[in-house]
Amino acid sequence: MKKFIKILLCIMGSLFAVIVVFWCCISYTANYKKTTCDTSVSPDGTYELKLQAVGEPEWPFGSASGRLVLVEGKNKIAQTDFELRNDGGIISSRCWEVTWHEDHAEVILLGEEQLDERVTLYFDGSVEYPKFS
Repeated sequence: MKKFIKILLCIMGSLFAVIVVFWCCISYTANYKKTTCDTSVSPDGTYELKLQAVGEPEWPFGSASGRLVLVEGKNKIAQTDFELRNDGGIISSRCWEVTWHEDHAEVILLGEEQLDERVTLYFDGSVEYPKFS
């Protein structure tokens, strides 16, 4: 009888562990996984701007979390997070327009359910992202 209980507890514990691991993988993908959707390189090739999706859009028609990362070589210079209201759509290369200037990169974020938002990332590390309430 004791052997049967030990085997049953091992099976239940293993099943519980598999469920926890599965849930953690789903949670990570839905909320935290960073995916680079598009990149833009400055005309002189010195700087690179990455458009990243963070997690998945809120289901069914919610906003999507994203991040802009400005790098020079291997060094991260600036980063800013944003929310894109795009009718539940994912962040993609169609969601932004980049214009390179002498001392900064200017990004226009485009969402179907929002006004266009301008983000300016300067090469000195500062970021201008007006937040409207």
